[in-house]
Amino acid sequence: MAFVIGISARNAGAGTPERPPHGQPHDESDRLARNQRVASIRQGFAWMTMAQGSLFVLQFVVSILIARLLGPYEMGIFAIALSIVGLLSIVRSFGLGSYLIRAAELTQPLKRTLFTINGALAVVVSLAILLLSLLGGALLKEPGVEDLLRVMAVLPLIGIFDFIPSASIERRGEFRLVAIVNVFRYSLSNAATLAFAYAGHGYMSLAYGQVISALAAAVLNNLFARDSIVLSLGLQGWRDVVRFGTQVLAISAINGLQGRMADLVLAKFLGLAAFGIYSRATSLTGVLWENIQIIVLRVLFVDFAEQKRQGISLRHSYLRLTQVLTGFLWPVFVGIGVVSGPLVLALFGEKWLDAVMPLSILSLSAALFVPIMVAYDIFVISNETARQTRLEMLRAPASLALFALGCLVSLEAAAATKVVEAVIMYLVYRPHLERMTETRWADYVPIYGRSLLLVAAAVLPAALVMQFYGWSPQAPLPVVIAGVAAGGLAWVALLWALRHPLFEEGARLLSKLLRRPRAAVVAPQA
Repeated sequence: MAFVIGISARNAGAGTPERPPHGQPHDESDRLARNQRVASIRQGFAWMTMAQGSLFVLQFVVSILIARLLGPYEMGIFAIALSIVGLLSIVRSFGLGSYLIRAAELTQPLKRTLFTINGALAVVVSLAILLLSLLGGALLKEPGVEDLLRVMAVLPLIGIFDFIPSASIERRGEFRLVAIVNVFRYSLSNAATLAFAYAGHGYMSLAYGQVISALAAAVLNNLFARDSIVLSLGLQGWRDVVRFGTQVLAISAINGLQGRMADLVLAKFLGLAAFGIYSRATSLTGVLWENIQIIVLRVLFVDFAEQKRQGISLRHSYLRLTQVLTGFLWPVFVGIGVVSGPLVLALFGEKWLDAVMPLSILSLSAALFVPIMVAYDIFVISNETARQTRLEMLRAPASLALFALGCLVSLEAAAATKVVEAVIMYLVYRPHLERMTETRWADYVPIYGRSLLLVAAAVLPAALVMQFYGWSPQAPLPVVIAGVAAGGLAWVALLWALRHPLFEEGARLLSKLLRRPRAAVVAPQA
């Protein structure tokens, strides 16, 4: 994904007005500053890409091993406990990290205020998790849920001491340290989870892994940002912090509540085993989606915001980003849906074959969400979060009701409602995104057309293989892999033929890697 930086960097000066001759020194200094910023963004993006890429592989492998050690029922117990924790953690989505990062000046009184508010929220959430551990166990008649929640109640308390140092590191743009912390914490967490699972701790191993992950992150972030540690309380300027946090919380709460309530509805109507199957299906597309989002949102957002502050239109950057995302993610998600049967069988075994159809449907919904992947960030950059809140207040209840109706029918019907939701969200958000990015529908028609051609080229060989074997999960894996490889080659060839930005950026990166400086040879003196 290193090509994404080229999207905005190439257009960084596209709309910069010319200055009079006497401003030439300022033009030169601005050019140097812009080049330094682009170089910093590229470096940060490279670190985050490497970190997320390695973590994606690690989490993918660990999820396979965990699925073979724990069955759908145990995964369902953990998933429902995680949903309860996530539901309560919405309260902590107060935008405090964003407030710290965007603050004009990070003073000591401000850090004390943020530390105090974050600590108060963490304590409230932790106590609520403990109280709901009893309710969750009684409501679902599962003592395992109660045991998990008691352990996971520690997580918000650990976050109290991790918040200021971690946000300060990101504010300084030290993504190398962010990458190091993430790789270490999740490597340690996954290793611990597997060790506990092999030792026979069942679903509790997943909770133990999360606690170890939080502790590792807190220790490293405090070590790397020792100068940012705050342990004293204060409330100076709290009104402005609370006002900002309330705006962010409204959007987060609406989305989070809708998602977590959907989990609870599915578990209640279809059972924990079905919920475990649905969670496993969402994990395959979700891991890829989340890793891409982390890279794009945490790094590229900085450059988009800078363009907005300088009065540069987002039009060219956003259209190029749309080309890249749809040209890459559409074939990936559709391809996952096509080979979902052999994929699930090879990765998780026969006991998870009920996840095949939900995975195919959810892969299609993920592809449909791609064009609005960065919608939230565009709204934030354009200072239109109030408008987005109103849109989400209308969308979220309708989506939850639609999902509940699907749960009354079957697991596949519940997954199908996500496709409908994706279509509705695109239709609702598209006019606003066009307005904020100064684009129009005609700009996207050729982009979507080329991306659909790429989907056909990439997926058709594997689809023909699956069709030949009657779409059976038992289709020979080597033949399926050959079909996927053939599709990959056809995809690359079509990228070249279309002169697609993906091919251009890939060629640039490859050329840069091949042009490594050779060590100078010093001739011996006579």
